[in-house]
Amino acid sequence: MSLNIPNRMKERLEQDSGINSFTLTSVNNLKPWLDANTTVFFPEYTDHSFIHLNEVLATAESIITDESWDTITPEDVSAMIISVLLHDCAMHITEDGFYSLITDTYPSIKSQYFSTDPKWSEMWSDYIAEAKRFNSDKLKSIFNDSKPVSDIPDNKIDLTTRDKLLIGEFIRRHHARIAHEIVFNGVPGTDGKTLKLAEEPRRHFLDLCGFIAKSHNMSLRQAVDALNTKKKREHLGCHVPFLMSVLRISDYIQVQATRAPSQLLNVKSLISPISKGEWKKHDAILEINHADEDPEALFIDAEPQDAILFEDLRWLFTDIQRELDEVWAVLGEVYGRYDKMANLGINIRRLRSSLDDINEYTRNKKPEFIPKVLKFRTADSEMMELLIAPLYGNKPEIGIRELVQNSVDACLELEDISKKQQKIVIEKPEDFDVCVSVIEHGDYGEVIVEDYGVGMTLDIIENYFLNIGASFRNSDRWKKTHETEGSSDIHRTGRFGIGLLAAYLLGDELEVETRHISCPENKGLKFRCSRGSKSVTISHTDCHVGTKVSIKTSKNIVCNLSKNPKSWDWYCLSVPKVKRSLIKVNDSNEKHTKFLEQNIVVPQSRSNLQGTNWFRVETEGLDDVVWSYEGFETKDSEYHSNKYFSVLVCNGIFINSVKYNSNIKFLWDRGNQILTPEDPTVVVYDQDGQVPLDIQRNSLTYSNASFISKVSKDVTKKLIENFFESFSKTDFISIENTIKKTLILRKLNWEIGRHKDSYISAFLFSRQGISLVDKQTIVKSKPTSIQIIPFHDTPTIEKKLLNGFYTDFSFVKVSGDTKTGRLDWVRNYFEFSSTNHYRALYGNFLLKFLSGSRLFIRIDDYEEICKPTFLPKRFQNKLDIIWENSDWYILENKISNELPGLFKPEEVISFLEQEKLVGTIAHYFDWDNVDPDILIEKKEVGYSIVDTWLELNNGKAYFKV
Repeated sequence: MSLNIPNRMKERLEQDSGINSFTLTSVNNLKPWLDANTTVFFPEYTDHSFIHLNEVLATAESIITDESWDTITPEDVSAMIISVLLHDCAMHITEDGFYSLITDTYPSIKSQYFSTDPKWSEMWSDYIAEAKRFNSDKLKSIFNDSKPVSDIPDNKIDLTTRDKLLIGEFIRRHHARIAHEIVFNGVPGTDGKTLKLAEEPRRHFLDLCGFIAKSHNMSLRQAVDALNTKKKREHLGCHVPFLMSVLRISDYIQVQATRAPSQLLNVKSLISPISKGEWKKHDAILEINHADEDPEALFIDAEPQDAILFEDLRWLFTDIQRELDEVWAVLGEVYGRYDKMANLGINIRRLRSSLDDINEYTRNKKPEFIPKVLKFRTADSEMMELLIAPLYGNKPEIGIRELVQNSVDACLELEDISKKQQKIVIEKPEDFDVCVSVIEHGDYGEVIVEDYGVGMTLDIIENYFLNIGASFRNSDRWKKTHETEGSSDIHRTGRFGIGLLAAYLLGDELEVETRHISCPENKGLKFRCSRGSKSVTISHTDCHVGTKVSIKTSKNIVCNLSKNPKSWDWYCLSVPKVKRSLIKVNDSNEKHTKFLEQNIVVPQSRSNLQGTNWFRVETEGLDDVVWSYEGFETKDSEYHSNKYFSVLVCNGIFINSVKYNSNIKFLWDRGNQILTPEDPTVVVYDQDGQVPLDIQRNSLTYSNASFISKVSKDVTKKLIENFFESFSKTDFISIENTIKKTLILRKLNWEIGRHKDSYISAFLFSRQGISLVDKQTIVKSKPTSIQIIPFHDTPTIEKKLLNGFYTDFSFVKVSGDTKTGRLDWVRNYFEFSSTNHYRALYGNFLLKFLSGSRLFIRIDDYEEICKPTFLPKRFQNKLDIIWENSDWYILENKISNELPGLFKPEEVISFLEQEKLVGTIAHYFDWDNVDPDILIEKKEVGYSIVDTWLELNNGKAYFKV
């Protein structure tokens, strides 16, 4: 197919043989490229082949008024044809052509109409950085999914469909620039080879043609203003504003079904919702004609298939009408006063469509849908009233937190700009970057949060500060300044854009003074905004760079904040510096100031931890994660006997106390274990908002965040390492030494809870060393027997008792001086019947391997508690008295094989009497007759104390130096 030049254009072109030759040669030079119609990066877009170009040219001729042809020159026609040829040709660019752009193989141009554009490699780098920040809506519009963008491959062969769609969006944005550059350099191709247009008939003519082609992607006024004043009416033989007008209208009204055949739409499965929408728009156009009663109106008959398409088309037609209005206005301004050129114009002034009147459309077309799209709406001022209390529970300290977060972020932004652009020095106090003042006046209170940060512009105030839920930190402008490779360079403390909403917890009116670093001293901004107000007025003021928010509040609120200063001690870093003060103003207007200490100070991101008690955990997606057993005084301290708590801190802001008011679940919290580590303080630096904080910012939206698992493993590993390293060879000379050292190591960071004596119960002792009471370790070590030795106050460390009779033993705390305590002792550790930790951890499991058990019990206790009333008859019937004296029984519960013979029972009884113990229990095992499948354990916890124990002990159950 070739380009069909309409008759009138052809006749005018032939009046100048040089211009005609240039035009036809240029068309022929590009014909092979356009004929191929290989839109590799736009496989789903509407037609942009010669068919489309011919339609644009035909439309252009038809909308030019008859009177205009008296003024139109051969240069006009040539420039129109070349600009039509070029205006969308970037959609045909090949993979080689694209790579030549972004590698800067394709030369830059120097146009007389524009300053030099940035290098293509820089444009691509900026685009990829932006693309990595695309939200889910933008991703779905391009790819129809929300999978994040990644870098494209260096080799064209490795490009995926997804890569091509990403590149297509880049080319779409800059296709007008590519059109302009092609007139200078030709079509970008392989190894610098290009397809070029013909030699220009006069200097700068190709530049002008490219400029006209580029103008269709600019506002008409912006394009016309790029012309020198003396060249606006006529330039290089061309009436440029007129040509620009004809091109944009001709291209716009090529909205008809032939560009997007519905048959092809049915066959192809389109990925991008953008392309789907474009095809559907074109397919919905039945006819475009001049059949309206208004001779200057164009009528479009459309039949969209759904309400969304109906609304989209109405917006499209509105845009076309806006273009028509601007075209008529510009042509009148440029040519209206000059008789010779006043006849230049188009014959379309208005656009009419079958969609103009919804009622008439419904009556005539009878669509199956209701032609109206309903949308969610909120009245901000009213919603503000409703949301404050449910979100924050009327806690004024939350208002302070939100304002402090905004201020800290502003200081970080100023520092980031200073690093990247130039060293910015502002006048500020030396002792703080942010100051929070709680002021008590005679009959009212006041809270002031003042910072020396980056400050706000009018645009930021209007579109973000006063727009609930709209965070400036989510805008493309902010991201371009403060992000690198799609990742934030700042650890933002704010996230949800609701700082203003929370500030109203302090009072009903805010007074704000702010000055952006780009503004002079007398161009600061000042305004008041009230709860429920629908309008805000702003005036200029003299103020320092930064922002000051003052809130008049009740005396009651100030008194509560003064009494509970820890409740608003949110900030946990040293830089930026945050100062807090309580100020009391007396009747004589004298101020009495008390500066408050910052209770929580944690390491800065990526700071050197050497010589500290902090540990770092590398976590994907987070800039830094550190933990420590250091505890801090918090707002919870006054409610508990222990004043120091482990805390969770995110980007320098206190989130919660880990043990109280927290839903964090460390790995050791997800299983039933006797012994666990203490909960650590965790500090997270989250540059991209990955930490799942809830909207109140006092908890996580889900408890098992990946960084918590990483911390859990590191905490567990360091604790077991410390435990192992604390032992020496002398601690294993005797079992007594091993037990003594184990008791001493209770001082390590074990979470023992309310039952401090449960610590020693977590260990198994034997001549092999020390192990944990756990299914995995018991199965690995396969002990012949385990003796359970009770204790009341302190475990008995008696050499003869420990060494004389059994291979492995463990201690348990028993209240032997009460009937209930003695009954629990028998049922929990002999019968394995209750939910006590022994049974919960391995009681049922051990029953699979038990060959039998023996209980040493006083006869008086036996007669008191071993009755059907207390001990189940079914279990009691299994028991045999295999040995007795005047005071003691030895009961045996034989399950399978014969048990070993009794060894010196009198000596055992003697030691039990001597130590005044309630008795002892021995469990015997038969590992030879066990089904191997039973040994394969289903783990309850992803990574537990015992996992770490085995990992650091080379898979062995017993540790020994």
